[in-house]
Amino acid sequence: MEKDTTIAVSILTADFLNLKNELDRIIAAKIPALHFDVMDNNFVPNLSFGPKILADVSNYLKDKAVMIDCHLMVQLKPKVKVKDFLKPFIISGVNSITLHYEAMNKKQLLEFINWKNAGFKKGLAIKPKTPIKVLFSDLANLDYVLIMSVEPGFGNQKFITGSYQKIKTLKQYLVTKNFKAPIIAVDGGINDSTAALCIEAGADYLVSGSYLLNNQTSITEQLEKMWK
Repeated sequence: MEKDTTIAVSILTADFLNLKNELDRIIAAKIPALHFDVMDNNFVPNLSFGPKILADVSNYLKDKAVMIDCHLMVQLKPKVKVKDFLKPFIISGVNSITLHYEAMNKKQLLEFINWKNAGFKKGLAIKPKTPIKVLFSDLANLDYVLIMSVEPGFGNQKFITGSYQKIKTLKQYLVTKNFKAPIIAVDGGINDSTAALCIEAGADYLVSGSYLLNNQTSITEQLEKMWK
């Protein structure tokens, strides 16, 4: 696997009684990005953390060379404006915010993708059953496309192999159109077996959670396995 690929650590399966220690492990392993999953028990069948913990984590990581990408698995209410909804998440240290294509209506989707100078990099995520082609018309206005390679909601799931074709299709389209962006990100079931195949298919950015955090070996040792 190419070492210019960005690896982000999802803290969804972290030990939250010892979150500071978990963050210190991530810093020590020189992981460049932390993936922060927000869940509402509506769009996905799980409830996680919100803006307060995000602010605390961001403050702790300040000047630690770890950027935060915030992934919102949250169903937006029909009359809510995206800019109003995202205000609590637009804070110092949050490099990017990704919303789900399936979690917004058309008006909200247009508001998000057409938002200029948002103060963060914009991403759209899609669930495994959503065709990648639904995003093609919006790619010029996005910094990230996040391909979910598991059903969103829980960590430690098995990689859905059909995700490789999604990555290839998106990569081929970007090459055909000579687009330099968006970054192709993949989230779910990323380990020492699936990582290289995702890169081969065209991914630039991989999110790994339980594989890196919930093992007997260190994060650094787990990373080394991914690079082989």
